[in-house]
This record gives sequence, structure tokens and C-alpha cells, in this order.
Amino acid sequence: MRRALLLLAAALAACAASSGVVPLSGGTFLISRSEKGLSTTGSRVKADAIKEANAYCAATGMRSEVVKQSQEDMMPFRSDAQAEIEFRCVGN
Repeated sequence: MRRALLLLAAALAACAASSGVVPLSGGTFLISRSEKGLSTTGSRVKADAIKEANAYCAATGMRSEVVKQSQEDMMPFRSDAQAEIEFRCVGN
């Protein structure tokens, strides 16, 4: 029983969803992410979104600049931890 609970917790901790990079107007982009897990926080999800933005901009030889951000912690049995960032790619 304990092993089954540990496997379930590990599976939930690994569940993440991302919108991917979504182009907006004015050269800005949006990434929206949510992650399941009892120890997942909104700030951790936001950090993952920023890493995704960094990788996107780095692929074009640029760096990311966060323009707008929001985050929400997980609420048991109500919602996953969530974050959203709006960013642009700028020269190094």
C-alpha cells in the first residue's frame, strides 16, 4: 500500500502542462504552465516557464526579458499550481 502511494505521488509530481510559446502582439510572447504535485508551488512553475522562455530566446541568440508575470500556488482538490509569463527576446 505504501509503495502504491509513493508511486502515485511521484506520478502526480511529474505532471506538467505548458502552452508552449504563444506569440502576442508587439514582439511579445506568452507561456502558461500548470503542474500537479503536493509540493509544487506557483514560484516553481514560474521558474520553469522562465527556463522555457530562456531556451526559446537562446535558440535565436538572444536573451529573454520578462514583461509580465503571475503565479498561483496549488490548492488541494481545487487547482494545480499555475504561472503565466509574458516576455520578449532582446539582444545580448
